[in-house]
Amino acid sequence: MSGSCMRLHFLSLILLCCVSHSTSFFTFKVDSSSYVACGPHQTQALTEFMNEFDSSHCNLSDPLNGVWCDNSTGAVTKLRLSNCLSGTLKPNSSLFRLHHLRYLFLSGNNFTSSTLPFEFGNLNRLEILNLCYNGFVGQVPSSFNNLSLLSYLELSQNELTGSFPLIRNLTKLSVLSLLNNHFSGTLDPNSCSLFELHHLRYLDLGSNNFSSSLPSEFGNLSRLEVLSLSANDFFGKVPPTISNLTSLSELYLQNNQLTGSFPLVQNLTMLVVLNLGGNHFSGTIPSSLTTMPFLSYLDLRVNDFTGSIEFPNSSTPSRLEYLYLGNNHFEGKIIEPISKLINLTHLDLSFLNTSYPVDFRLFSSLKSLMHLDLSGNSISPASLGSTSDIPTDLEILLLRGCGIKEFPNILKNLEKLENIDISGNIIKGKVPEWLWKLPRLNTVFLSNNSFNGFEGPVDVLVNSSVKTLFLEQNYFEGAIPLLPLFITDFSALDNRFTGSIPLSVCNYRSLMLLRLPYNKLTGPIPQCLSNLTFVNLRKNNLEGSIPDTFYKSSSLRSLDVGYNRLTGKLPRSLQNCSSLEFLVVDHNRIKDKFPFSGSSLYQI
Repeated sequence: MSGSCMRLHFLSLILLCCVSHSTSFFTFKVDSSSYVACGPHQTQALTEFMNEFDSSHCNLSDPLNGVWCDNSTGAVTKLRLSNCLSGTLKPNSSLFRLHHLRYLFLSGNNFTSSTLPFEFGNLNRLEILNLCYNGFVGQVPSSFNNLSLLSYLELSQNELTGSFPLIRNLTKLSVLSLLNNHFSGTLDPNSCSLFELHHLRYLDLGSNNFSSSLPSEFGNLSRLEVLSLSANDFFGKVPPTISNLTSLSELYLQNNQLTGSFPLVQNLTMLVVLNLGGNHFSGTIPSSLTTMPFLSYLDLRVNDFTGSIEFPNSSTPSRLEYLYLGNNHFEGKIIEPISKLINLTHLDLSFLNTSYPVDFRLFSSLKSLMHLDLSGNSISPASLGSTSDIPTDLEILLLRGCGIKEFPNILKNLEKLENIDISGNIIKGKVPEWLWKLPRLNTVFLSNNSFNGFEGPVDVLVNSSVKTLFLEQNYFEGAIPLLPLFITDFSALDNRFTGSIPLSVCNYRSLMLLRLPYNKLTGPIPQCLSNLTFVNLRKNNLEGSIPDTFYKSSSLRSLDVGYNRLTGKLPRSLQNCSSLEFLVVDHNRIKDKFPFSGSSLYQI
């Protein structure tokens, strides 16, 4: 599920509900004269409420934040203050004097360590309540059961605990999100009020600690369009009553402990998204999946599915765009039927445990493919040499641990390639010069091979668009190469690089991660460590002292220079590094104590 407070297609529901011809809008100002249409008592309550918090980050020009008052009564009917307030929401807050509120949006504020006041139950005219991303702790008070007019309740992304909230009286509820909290316990239909909310269209209980089998009563929530139970501890089989949810368009059950055969979803003809990844489902995949009229996203990763994959012939091509089958136990030549899914843009076939090598030529029909993961499979060597059969729209290609012996020439014509991972193979020799000329290349993983250098001139990497480059555990030797101008992350752990660390690393303004441990580097440490965030120079032959050039507000969080030949004392400017969490200087010739007297770096 997305980390956002609510999926975008439900925002239209909010906007439609919030339109009223009998209200006026006024942006917040502490000056009470701005509440022209609000009654005097309401104006006073609003002003006092604002003064309860640090509101210095409020953007008064933001049209989404503000107060709406009824033109005839002067009562506040809608209040929206998002990403704005900092402080504690107290039970005696003036907010709870606004008894005519119908719509209340307080998302993205810093109410950290505040509990949800019982007094929310006094706002019994509320129809929409959004409290996501606020840092609320504790349990949902039983007074929420008084909010019988609520159609929308958003409590996601907090630190709330306890069992499923007591909201039995919220029979008009259409949208309920408890995503990413710490709710726990079972969903016992005899005690849980969830299954009495028959008007629910959107239900998200993802990323909590619920632990039980899935009650068959889920099938009674027949109006559901989106159901997410992901990342909990649900176990057992998916009840067959799930097939009653014929309005369902999105079903998220990933990352639980669910077992049994493939759930009965064939009747869910409106289904667009189905995510069953990270469970213990077994058996075969029904061939009818690809004929479901709207299904475009199917994630079955990390399960125990077996058998072959067969798709029925159909005059209408499948709508599948996202297909994730990695980490299962399929048998047979599964690529051939997949090659018929011509609308695919994302395909994960990693670690399939099949004995048949993957032939790239079978992907030639997938003209729209942008993301392909074949990691952990055997690749047909002949198919790696041709540049004519691979989809040219590929942006991400992952070939980790495929037993590849030669650099794959299929990459040469991939003008849109952004991310390539060929780590964990057995490729020898030099990295070809043409790789760095791919115009959109951003991320390159070459680790765990037998590379020993780069084709081309010494500055072959400089004009590349690459920002992340990992060369770990190879046989690269000689001087560290001149890096791409906009590099952010460079790791060359466990190679045979020699010479000093080039001073040019100080010129890469975007560089944050520099990892060069287990090489044969000599000379001094560059003066610019303060510009970096993560630095590891362990197990080299570096000499001199650690530069005393750490400035205030340095972003340095981790520094490891252990097992070198460094001397002198620790630089006193280290105490300027308020973000420093990890410091290792063992097995050098440094004679000093740490933390320094008066230093604030006791968190290390």
